[in-house]
Amino acid sequence: MSYPREESRVIALPGRVITYTLVRRSRRSIRLKVDQAGLTVSAPPREPYRHLEQVIRERGHWILEKLKEMEARRLPPRRWRSGEALPLLGESLELIVYATHTRAEPIRTASRLWVGVPDANDGEAVKLQVVSWYRRLATQEFTGRIARLAARLALKPPPFRLSEARTTWGVCTPEGRLRLSWRLIKAPPEQIDYVIAHELAHLRHMNHSPAFWETVAAIYPDYRPHAEALERDGHLYHTF
Repeated sequence: MSYPREESRVIALPGRVITYTLVRRSRRSIRLKVDQAGLTVSAPPREPYRHLEQVIRERGHWILEKLKEMEARRLPPRRWRSGEALPLLGESLELIVYATHTRAEPIRTASRLWVGVPDANDGEAVKLQVVSWYRRLATQEFTGRIARLAARLALKPPPFRLSEARTTWGVCTPEGRLRLSWRLIKAPPEQIDYVIAHELAHLRHMNHSPAFWETVAAIYPDYRPHAEALERDGHLYHTF
């Protein structure tokens, strides 16, 4: 039986019904992850739903505790008003919103991002401008970093595109293409390099074997602390 590569599913745990994301990858075991995006289950391509749900229920107490922790850490929703802080490359930009009826692209000056929209109280219009600007910057930044890190393995930079993913920072497809979440542009450069090194290593090893991690280290020797920091702080990059 063929299953979807990624799907949203619902399961009842003691006292609570939760929605989770099921992602099927080339792996031998089931992995459960809880972060600000909720529960993500990574499973082998042909793992039956019945067994997946059994594993989830067996870990139900742990899942509910982790969800409670994440909800306590969740940042308040953005209003997209002047003065809000926007994370970028591990630093912070102050959002400045101004009214203009002339089409204007966001402008970065020192530690501020100036965004002009017809109605300064239209938060959705401000958000659209900001996200579009972030995506353009992500494309430029990731392109250069992929080329630099691929050269360490004597590889030609693989093609890549941005993704909207909230459960994974990067993916290497069987065809050798990279997909990187545009939200990664909010992280410090060292964490971005780790994700890119991780996905480039999959061009040599489509698994997480010792040989795979040796390849990651060959590309980026000091990757471990930055991988841990991304695991710890990644929820901060999901505020929009």
